[in-house]
Amino acid sequence: MIQFVTLNTITTDLLNIIRGAEVTQSEPISKRQLEAWVHEYRAKLLKQDLDKGKMPNPDYIQQIQALELEEVDESEGSIPSDIKTFRTKIQVPKTLDLNFKPGFMYVGTVDGREIQFVPESRSRWQKYNKYTGSDPVAYLKNGYIYTINDKYLRYLTVRGVFEVPPEVSHLNNPNETITDVTENSPYPIPINMLPTLKEMILKGELNIETRAFSDNKTDANDAVSPNYGK
Repeated sequence: MIQFVTLNTITTDLLNIIRGAEVTQSEPISKRQLEAWVHEYRAKLLKQDLDKGKMPNPDYIQQIQALELEEVDESEGSIPSDIKTFRTKIQVPKTLDLNFKPGFMYVGTVDGREIQFVPESRSRWQKYNKYTGSDPVAYLKNGYIYTINDKYLRYLTVRGVFEVPPEVSHLNNPNETITDVTENSPYPIPINMLPTLKEMILKGELNIETRAFSDNKTDANDAVSPNYGK
């Protein structure tokens, strides 16, 4: 019994629906194209929900367990030169923008100590804060997470709502190919949101009309009767 939905499951379901609708295309619809649509419409649905000010559904969130840090030249950061600055060695996968800020839910140490995440502009003035000037802070710049005020910190754990979930899964499983990650990793979307996601893709991209259907099973047996224009 499948305990979670994967990106491969979603795209396979969509392919079966499309084939059942006998959609005529000048070129066949690839799973890669379907994957891109799934990421795009998932982002739309999640942003609509989160922009209402709700607490994020845990099913939206992914974790990057250990992002390695390296010390950088002061000129790379946004901080005065007398403060050591560290940066993630790689760019972090892009998060959804939530009310004009990145979609990070947690930035901190691997053992659970949260680090205050602030805008880059605010980080420049951290040292002048009377009571918290020596507290570690983190900020995002050019896709990298920078940290200050903790010269012993070498790894970060990050949780957030990311635009392309397989990028995160691949970071956590570097020995697996993207294909393996797509087929085996849980896709961060609530099961009850899948019918809406599929209908948006079928209607918005392929002009396939469907009846409302249930996704109690995460397999290709959705009760769908497409109608399409001829």
